[in-house]
Amino acid sequence: MTDLHFNDRGDGPPVLLIHGTGTDSSIFDDAVGALAGNWRLVTPDRRGWGQSVPSDEYRQTSIAEQAIEIASLTRELGIRDATLAGLGFGAVVALEMALADPDLVARAFLVEPPVFAALKEATEGMSADVEAIRTAAADGGEDAAYELFLRGGLRTLGAGAERFAEDADRGPAAPRSFLIEVPAVPAWSLDPVRLAGLEAEITVVTLPSTPPLLARAAETVIDRVPGAEPVHSSRDGVAAIAALLA
Repeated sequence: MTDLHFNDRGDGPPVLLIHGTGTDSSIFDDAVGALAGNWRLVTPDRRGWGQSVPSDEYRQTSIAEQAIEIASLTRELGIRDATLAGLGFGAVVALEMALADPDLVARAFLVEPPVFAALKEATEGMSADVEAIRTAAADGGEDAAYELFLRGGLRTLGAGAERFAEDADRGPAAPRSFLIEVPAVPAWSLDPVRLAGLEAEITVVTLPSTPPLLARAAETVIDRVPGAEPVHSSRDGVAAIAALLA
């Protein structure tokens, strides 16, 4: 079995909920409580977060690696044709999984996917954020860099992160996991050749509190992913996912 920690609750068609940077699977607890009567809800802690404690050798990651681990868990649980719902970084992982493992994914809800590599306007902001992270880490260590992210101090790589600060993973591995994960988003691209073969139904979701940069990222995904449908939820945060699946 994969060494990712996960919960498997409820009965019905399978849904995997994939959390973003700075949180763990517990962010979905309220949604699971509302939906478990109609769905089988699998909520993994991605590598480095929650109870999926990373090994000492964990030094770098990628969107593809994160998707491979979730796909491996999905297969081990005997799940096919699942619905995925990913938040932030988790939305990009969900899209990668839909591309790489079409037999596992029938549909994916992508909530605020931060596809910053596809936005020319994000390039300068990402460079400034990387410098801010380096400065914070040099002055105060990994914890200081992580807190900079959680309080909204990174305008591009951490756009809107302060909205989820109350649900942040405060475990001892979280600051390092944040630093390991940060380079993965700008390194992942919306490859038109791969996207042309996408089989899953894709819904791109924005929220009432979605920052302008993430709204433009969502528009880019809608423009480039064949058949992608936009939804602007009237609910904010994780409550939007519960509403989509209700």
